[in-house]
Amino acid sequence: MTLGGLSRWVALLGMASGSAAAADVDLAKAGAGSSGTFAWEGRTLAQVLPVDSIERIVLLKAVTSAPARLDLQNLRRMLRDAADAPLHTADDGARTFLQLGGHDTIWEAVLLTRTGEVFGLVVRADDEAARVPGRHRGCLTDAAGRRGCFGIPPVPAG
Repeated sequence: MTLGGLSRWVALLGMASGSAAAADVDLAKAGAGSSGTFAWEGRTLAQVLPVDSIERIVLLKAVTSAPARLDLQNLRRMLRDAADAPLHTADDGARTFLQLGGHDTIWEAVLLTRTGEVFGLVVRADDEAARVPGRHRGCLTDAAGRRGCFGIPPVPAG
């Protein structure tokens, strides 16, 4: 792990521990969850992670030319726009909390809720991006290793 990566984790852990409702979270082994049935079958993004419950977003990666403030606003907007999107199993087989610099990710963030839950969020261009410009796909992972992906609708024109 590089010094920059280590400093991100130290900052993240410090921010997570600053929340009054926060408990210890083991992100190092978060991907070791059960490989049994899909835990979020039939649930939407809002049922697993209501956007209004997100207290803090810790942005770890943003491959954009936008200022950080705009990246954070865009992540919140994408999560709101995808609230009714059904969660489905991840098709890439990755079992890690975050991709930590994966070459195809656009945004990577840790989401902290008011109740102390911790989620990893990875957003990349949708596989359908070649046919439908502006489409993104998000994958959400909780601290227990449960993982699900969802489509993010494109921003309406105008």
